[in-house]
Amino acid sequence: MIPFILVRVTAYAIAAVAATLILGTISERLIRFDEATTVLMFGLVIGAINAFIKPVVKVVTLPITCLTFGIFALVVNTVLFYAGAMVTPGIELSLWGAIFGSMLTSAGSGLIFSVIDG
Repeated sequence: MIPFILVRVTAYAIAAVAATLILGTISERLIRFDEATTVLMFGLVIGAINAFIKPVVKVVTLPITCLTFGIFALVVNTVLFYAGAMVTPGIELSLWGAIFGSMLTSAGSGLIFSVIDG
């Protein structure tokens, strides 16, 4: 049986790679990357951030997320996506790229989780 955390990292990584490639295809102003290995490394970084750091940040920011009716969760996702881009060399990301990338990654990972959990 595959550990649950490995499934989470893989799902987030696949969703982040897909979001990066989609946004990079739409416009280079949103996200720019050097080569394919950079995108794969970025996917693994985002997968690790979303699997290990995001649950802790969500618990800490729960009160403000409740006060804003969940809108602050978008801010948390955007900041974590941008932090992943700052850690990964070869990725350049704009503010709108971080916003759309975090939304696409969340939607993609949610879709993957719904198929896996079935």
